[in-house]
Amino acid sequence: MKIQMKKKKRIAIILVILLLVFMIVALFLWHRMQERNRYDAMQLTFTEDTVIEYGSQKDAESLILSYSGGTLKEISELDTSIVGKQRITYTMENDGVRRTFTHEVEIRDTTAPQILFHSDSITIEAGATFDPSKNIRSVSDPIDGDLPYLSDNDADEACGYRIQSDVDPLTAGHYTVTVTARDANGNTEEASYPVDVHEEASDSVDVYESAALPPATDGATYIDGILLVNKQYALPQNYGNGLDATAYQAFLQLQADAAKAGHSIPLVSGYRSYSYQAQLYDSYVARDGQAAADRYSARPGHSEHQSGLAMDVGAIDNNYGLTPAGQWLNAHCAEYGFILRYPQGKESITGYMYEPWHIRYVGSAAAEAIMTNGLTLEEYLGVA
Repeated sequence: MKIQMKKKKRIAIILVILLLVFMIVALFLWHRMQERNRYDAMQLTFTEDTVIEYGSQKDAESLILSYSGGTLKEISELDTSIVGKQRITYTMENDGVRRTFTHEVEIRDTTAPQILFHSDSITIEAGATFDPSKNIRSVSDPIDGDLPYLSDNDADEACGYRIQSDVDPLTAGHYTVTVTARDANGNTEEASYPVDVHEEASDSVDVYESAALPPATDGATYIDGILLVNKQYALPQNYGNGLDATAYQAFLQLQADAAKAGHSIPLVSGYRSYSYQAQLYDSYVARDGQAAADRYSARPGHSEHQSGLAMDVGAIDNNYGLTPAGQWLNAHCAEYGFILRYPQGKESITGYMYEPWHIRYVGSAAAEAIMTNGLTLEEYLGVA
């Protein structure tokens, strides 16, 4: 009897153990199934952007079209400054379960080089010396930087730029100079400018000389209440003592509104005294010669900076007008009473090369009329 009781007890214990093992295994399998369900529930889909332009503002998160079933925990970086394929990893998590997705993109350079000229057109007298390269301000690429000049001995597929000119400076006529650029990735760009050769040379006149000036007030020239300072109309040596208060307050408002729009427009250069301008101009003449300096720098007494109404803002960069901040400035400066004083293609009127960073305060009404109609200050005041 006791033996049978012991057998029954052992059998019961074995059954209990088997039941516990079964329950543990079942619980483990159930838990794994729940984990698998949470794993499968995490889904992530990507946009169709598998090719991304070099230098773009895209980041890895912007490539996600949608995701569900969990939260994003980790995303590897997308570097658009490196050309080539990149594999980006995304990690999601759902109640302790993690799942990793990968997405492959390719960074490509499809942006052509940029060719900028000092002037949109050139006019010379017959017999004058002409060098087509002197009108080239820059030839550059966002990846390769400044591109080198290519000689006839360089391979056609070389990275750089070539100049093709049919100009005969001894014969009057209309000619064309064409610049062709190629970057290291095979992107090409072409730009041209016309050259007019005149038959007879005209008398040489210094553009800083003027036969007739409008009436002056305290030695400064005003037309319709607007101060005019350029190569013909000068300021007296003792004129000015700082930025005009109204102009400066208008700039501060412009600067604040630009910041709200996501643009930083710092003040680079404001008021300059007669003596300081003289130092600057003399240094430029010593470096580049007077003819070149006169295209981008004012002689003392002829600088708008001395008036306190002009400012250099943003960046002293020929390409500033192509930046988002420069484009915003061009589109909105008139709302605050400013104009872009030296617009592109107007050097023959203003006497200075294109400066997308130089603004001048003239008041809202005049600024709107000038900027809306694409005028220079000289054209607006009728002295062009």
